[in-house]
Amino acid sequence: MIYLCQFYAVQVLVFVLNLLPLSLSGWIAKCAGRLFYAFAGGRRKIALGNLARAYGDTLSREQKKSIVCESFENTAQSILDLFLIKKIKKHAARNFVIKGKENMDAALTQGKGVILITSHLGSWECLELFFYLTGIPCSVIVKSLKNKYLDKAIDDLRRATTVIPIPKKNAIREALTELKANHVVAVLIDQWDGKDGLWIDFFGTPTATTSLPARLAKKTDCVLIPAYCLRKGMGRYEILVLPQVPLPPGEVDWETSVTRRLNEMLESHIREYPEQWSWAHRRWKPKPETSRQA
Repeated sequence: MIYLCQFYAVQVLVFVLNLLPLSLSGWIAKCAGRLFYAFAGGRRKIALGNLARAYGDTLSREQKKSIVCESFENTAQSILDLFLIKKIKKHAARNFVIKGKENMDAALTQGKGVILITSHLGSWECLELFFYLTGIPCSVIVKSLKNKYLDKAIDDLRRATTVIPIPKKNAIREALTELKANHVVAVLIDQWDGKDGLWIDFFGTPTATTSLPARLAKKTDCVLIPAYCLRKGMGRYEILVLPQVPLPPGEVDWETSVTRRLNEMLESHIREYPEQWSWAHRRWKPKPETSRQA
């Protein structure tokens, strides 16, 4: 019953927001982000702590607070982007600039599939519109929600951009099938990966990092392509597709080497747009006793 109430409450909110101009609904989302910053003391503390860990004393207290507040605004807008994705895609050709499509084209010509390296930077849900605009088949590995009603609704919204969600649990088989068909599989790499992750530096501090992209590339010879959808203003976006990250030839510790390189690339882009990354996530936690070594 609680899950149903949550589902209908979200449906009503989304219906109302879809009636508004995108500029107004975006402004409302920014206000919601500011309110969350003001009243969600626990999450605010986590975000400020993460910034302090990443930047040390190179930023003032006021600078860190400003970045965190804008980060909360961006997160609220990114959630809104997903709920309004059907409306956003109607004007996607006008409001999205794509840079680096040639990198994706070159990767697909190799015929082995592509792992798209993604993160919670910018408007991560709107990155899916790259595939809507280009017609390139793509699946994305997602974590299922406990609320099955919301989970299905969100999956349906993602499918509206032609992207196919793959539940994270037991995702390997489906991912391998998609890669074999020379399709794209998107994988988020910026979340805590627990005992399954490699213990690798991120902003100078070791943390559990998924090595799934490296392992899939080693198994299938697919191409690793990092990509981001950056917010360039209210309702305007820039999709950046980077050149492939190759597996180091002949290197014994290829899994660690590639995973570390992907972390470094993500970190460099977060440093360029710190207000567009989700700092409130517990990215750094105590090392699990059974953690895999880097």
